[in-house]
Amino acid sequence: MKFVIIGGQKIAYHLARMMISKGYHVYIVNKDPRACESLAKSLSAVVILGDGSKKSVLDQLDLSNEDLVVVLTNTDRDNLIISQMVRHYYGVERIVTLVNDPEDIEIFHRLGVKAAVSPTNLLLQTIQGLLLVDEIEEFSPVEEGRLVFLRLEIPKTSPSAGKKLKDVPLPNNCVIGAIIRNNLVVIPRGETELLAEDRVMVLCEPSVQSQVIKLLVGE
Repeated sequence: MKFVIIGGQKIAYHLARMMISKGYHVYIVNKDPRACESLAKSLSAVVILGDGSKKSVLDQLDLSNEDLVVVLTNTDRDNLIISQMVRHYYGVERIVTLVNDPEDIEIFHRLGVKAAVSPTNLLLQTIQGLLLVDEIEEFSPVEEGRLVFLRLEIPKTSPSAGKKLKDVPLPNNCVIGAIIRNNLVVIPRGETELLAEDRVMVLCEPSVQSQVIKLLVGE
């Protein structure tokens, strides 16, 4: 299996270095001669000078459906073109594509690029997670004690750790509104698995508070 990086410079360097350390055969394509020279000097990788959106350049990689390709150019148009070419001409299915403008993600998905990654969206999710924690910490129970807010951390010893939410026998008058996991917000569904160290945001009636804590935290 080849691990191929098309475009990028600093990201390409750090990603290539990590994958080389894991034992992968890394190939890098870049149309910037200086970038290629720097990458070739500092990495044990095959570095190809050329435009990754040209089939003549991609042909040099001898791609197969077992390979993994990461596309990191500065323009979404080129990233989309390259991803489409890699998939249609060479049968590569494992493609990770950088999307610079988060509004373009839907276009990538509609055209069959499943792993389209927007750094802006990833940053936004992290920021929203941090802000949500702040907002929830300022939350005040409403209706004069008729509603209780709980922020619980799932320990490794929790009876619910590793279970899907639908399999946790929570009472009906209890709702898990959000899970904070690695500073990202997870909106839970029945299939969502509760993991140790998750922070769970719960709204419930006071009468079931003890039951909810016992189920999610344990004795």
